[in-house]
Amino acid sequence: MSESNEQKDGEQIFANVRLGLDAAACDVVVRGGRITRLERHAREPQWVLLPPLADLHVHANRAYTTASMATASLEDAIHTVEDIFRDFSETDYARQAGMLFAAARRHGTTRLRTHADITHSTGLKSIRGTLDARDACAADLKVEVVAFAGAQYDPVDAEVQRGLRAAVALGVPLLGAVPAYYRDPRASIDALLDLALELDVDVDVHLDEHLDAARSLSGYFGVAVRARGLHGRATLSHGCAMSSLDYEERARVIDALASAQITVICLPTTNLYLQDRQGSQDRQGGAPRSDPAPRLRGLAPLRELARAGVPLRFASDNVRDAFFPYGSADLLDIAQLIVVAGQVDDLGVVLRGICGGRDGIREGEEANFLLVRGASLVDVIAERPQERRVVRLAGSVSFQY
Repeated sequence: MSESNEQKDGEQIFANVRLGLDAAACDVVVRGGRITRLERHAREPQWVLLPPLADLHVHANRAYTTASMATASLEDAIHTVEDIFRDFSETDYARQAGMLFAAARRHGTTRLRTHADITHSTGLKSIRGTLDARDACAADLKVEVVAFAGAQYDPVDAEVQRGLRAAVALGVPLLGAVPAYYRDPRASIDALLDLALELDVDVDVHLDEHLDAARSLSGYFGVAVRARGLHGRATLSHGCAMSSLDYEERARVIDALASAQITVICLPTTNLYLQDRQGSQDRQGGAPRSDPAPRLRGLAPLRELARAGVPLRFASDNVRDAFFPYGSADLLDIAQLIVVAGQVDDLGVVLRGICGGRDGIREGEEANFLLVRGASLVDVIAERPQERRVVRLAGSVSFQY
């Protein structure tokens, strides 16, 4: 670790470290795999210590499948993906997922959640391939896999439910779906939640990934989750349309999410890239705009959600695929986008959003953190330094990437 890592009397000392949001620098003292002391001092910090990075929404088995392309819309990307994966094997899915997992580790991520597509044509190939990739990197990356029902794979259908049950039997701990593309979105939400309740797994749903307030389902999802007692076990990913609601309705929806303890994951790269890409229709006459410049942006109302106590997470989503060909799997890039595009000035919200809800470390905890070269969290978000060290200690053994 160069000058930040010292050995003394059986202790490992990580020196001149700023703890996330803290103003003062300190030395982090580790013995036996645990943080024993945080010794604050007045020296200039050389590293910023972050809790473990958690990228909680990616599509690993799609990663690196397109080098560069101009996607016309979300729907266009869906059709492109269907064409690409028509002949994919389990080995192909595992290869792409493995590439994404390696990129995430290089940037310092040690926990990740990926959605693995399950459709009528692919069956469980994506699930099996992603699980194989997960197992191959289990030593240094914790991967949660979501069985993600595709746009033509409606959870109300008995055949689809059998497929989702089979995925859970393989060891998948979460169910996901994209209700907006099903015949009766509310019925599909109900069916997915009922199945999750029966199988005792959590839910992560792609919801409101559009900008039409009339089709928003976030409020319904909150009520449905609460009615089933699934508090704290449901995640709403995207939530773009919430920002299109009027103030009173938005407040009611956010209250429903907070009451059900639903986590909202914002995906700034893909949503800013795709939402309003073809131009929204003119609100006065309904005719297509002649000006193709986007006016509506694709982020959930983050500051209002944070004020209401809704847990917020920020993630990479798509990496070099048809939905977003410029992804990097670097959560520090995502953090900067949240500050800029989401206008989130509370860096505690930002930090918790990329660190699985944590904003610091404490004495007595296992030594598990990320060091990034820099003097402050602002510096780290501004510059996204590539000099990073993942520290994971088991006894006296350290793993650094």
